[in-house]
Amino acid sequence: MTQVRVFQCPSCHEFIASDSKSCRFCSTPIDARAAQLAADAQDVENRRYMRRRYARHMLIGGALLAAGMVATLVTIAAAVYSPTGGYFIIMYGLMLYGAGDFLYGLAGVLGVLK
Repeated sequence: MTQVRVFQCPSCHEFIASDSKSCRFCSTPIDARAAQLAADAQDVENRRYMRRRYARHMLIGGALLAAGMVATLVTIAAAVYSPTGGYFIIMYGLMLYGAGDFLYGLAGVLGVLK
């Protein structure tokens, strides 16, 4: 038994199941071989989309993590080298959110997430 996948109808571009004999929206007859080829192409496009999405999570997460670390280190340095002492801010939330987003993207790129 083959797995039912989706693809776009060649006429109306609505998503339909690969085992359909005709489009349920425009009633265009669907060739079984053409449906499988279109579903294969759709699977490739879906994988490409998800890979870009995970890479974007890695990029944004890494940038947020770096921004939180730099802001923390700058405020610590300003407090340490201040002649009167001072306060500093540790950006836990920004660093944890950035690290989590980066790890989510990394897990997706490595194929851990489906």
